[in-house]
Amino acid sequence: MPVVPYVKKQGLFDAKVLAAHCVHIDDGEIRTLMHAGAGISHNPSSNMKLASGLAPVAKMLEAGLNVGIGTDGAASNNDLDMFEEMRLAAFVAKTVSNDPTSVPAATALKMATYLGARALHLGTVTGSLEAGKRADLILVDITPLHNSPHFRRDQENAYAQLVYAGKAADVTDVMVNGKWLMHDRELLTLNEKELIAAAQEYARKIDIFLTAREQSVFSKLVALGGSAEEESFEVQVKVNLANPSTVQEAIKKSEIEVLRKKHYHQHDVYFTFSDTTQGWLRYREDEMIDDQEQISTVRSRLTLIGPSREGDFAHDVLLSRIRYFAPAENSLRFYREYFKPTGETSIDKDRLRWLIRYKEEEFFINLDHVENPDLGYYIEVKSRTWSRGDAEDKARYSSELIILLGGSLEQTITKDYVELANGI
Repeated sequence: MPVVPYVKKQGLFDAKVLAAHCVHIDDGEIRTLMHAGAGISHNPSSNMKLASGLAPVAKMLEAGLNVGIGTDGAASNNDLDMFEEMRLAAFVAKTVSNDPTSVPAATALKMATYLGARALHLGTVTGSLEAGKRADLILVDITPLHNSPHFRRDQENAYAQLVYAGKAADVTDVMVNGKWLMHDRELLTLNEKELIAAAQEYARKIDIFLTAREQSVFSKLVALGGSAEEESFEVQVKVNLANPSTVQEAIKKSEIEVLRKKHYHQHDVYFTFSDTTQGWLRYREDEMIDDQEQISTVRSRLTLIGPSREGDFAHDVLLSRIRYFAPAENSLRFYREYFKPTGETSIDKDRLRWLIRYKEEEFFINLDHVENPDLGYYIEVKSRTWSRGDAEDKARYSSELIILLGGSLEQTITKDYVELANGI
């Protein structure tokens, strides 16, 4: 994927985002980033903790991009130790490039100071000790045992000592904009004991909240953000097909008005839980297929499917309860760790989907080829509504559509694919 879509004027980019896209970054993309004044934050501890990827920092620096060093915040980097980040930035760059001379200590220190300020578009204000800039500085004790002995032969030794052996605890004094905030390791503007006590009280409340949330898959889904409730009732019925070509012909009948047609490859992973009342959580990757049979876009989302059923209508048309969905912005691996399912079922299928109008009502018609596991072809009729009365009408029309599309009401199936795959 090209870098260009990530470019914003005066933007600050996380190097972990670029790591997935810049391994083969070309000169044109570099020029685009530079022209946009892009600053890059390299957050090595967070990248490693989240397994987000290894950024080609040496390549970015060589191209002249402003690459600073950051922590990415407490949520993905607990200690917020900039000395540790400097050290890791130098080490990771050497590993990625397989070159021990890549990003030497002096460069890592420059990334943490001068280049970091430039990445934030504050290079004219801070980042280096110069006349006219703010007096932002720290004093570092280089006498502790872990930072001994000291070599003076090479002027670069001072950088190596700070970056490779220095610790955050070695900082004795901090000045910001000419004002001392810490002197001889004592905070001058904050009460450290009160802050630690207050933070522990917040931790206690968070523990209570998270403990309660862990009991509910729904609560965990809501906590991810972006979740929404779909219509309360979903009418659905499916039929196994021996000859799927009949559907494509039947869909052209005059009684059916086709409003839209789409083609997908769908990769589903269903999470199951020991408490079956939690339902199934489905992670889906939708690959949209264009007219040239190429993947045009990919969408990922989560759907919580409740196990409860409101009832069955005539001809085994199913009326199911509420579903919740949310965008899936993280990896499948992340969701495994987050939701901690007790089991998984993977289902791959090719889907042709039509949005149609039949008797003034809208329905989705899905022609599915379930490839993994090999369950064959199915025609599925679906519609959603908030009204039970409307659901009853749609259930009757669904049965009529099954017949129109070449299916048999004697072979209707109301189970979800995960139930068919598991023989439930």
